[in-house]
Amino acid sequence: MNKRQKNRIVLAAAAAAIVAIVVGYNYYVDYVKAKGAAFSAGIESIQGDLAEMQALFESDTSMFKRGEITGGELAGRAEAHFAGMEDLIARYDRLDPPRPFIASVDLFRLSSEAQLERDREVLLWLQSGDKVHDERADRLNQDAFAYELSALAEFKSAQSGGQQDAGGG
Repeated sequence: MNKRQKNRIVLAAAAAAIVAIVVGYNYYVDYVKAKGAAFSAGIESIQGDLAEMQALFESDTSMFKRGEITGGELAGRAEAHFAGMEDLIARYDRLDPPRPFIASVDLFRLSSEAQLERDREVLLWLQSGDKVHDERADRLNQDAFAYELSALAEFKSAQSGGQQDAGGG
């Protein structure tokens, strides 16, 4: 084999390596986009369901305060709400967030957990009239709001700064 043939083989091998790298990179980019889209849809679904559940619970407590439903009816609806909230919180564990979004998911979960505890305190307050439960509910509501704001800030930060590390998590 002469030098010219060896150079052609080296060039062909280099070209094949470049093509393989480009194909691999494009596959990786498509994978990251698909993973990001699935994650975004999942978090959006959880947050949307959470908003609906909270609105329904607030409606139920308002109906109780207006005398439109009994304490027993409220308790039954609240228990169903609590079970739904626990299921919703478990959905955060089934997400597969890209690495930069893990902190925001943890904060969203903490916010949801604080909201669940707040709702339990609201029920206890409505059932007992004990202001201690109302005060705890207010503190938990503030905690949930603070976690939610932090989660949104982390999420926004990950969107803008975490793009280069959007792979595995």
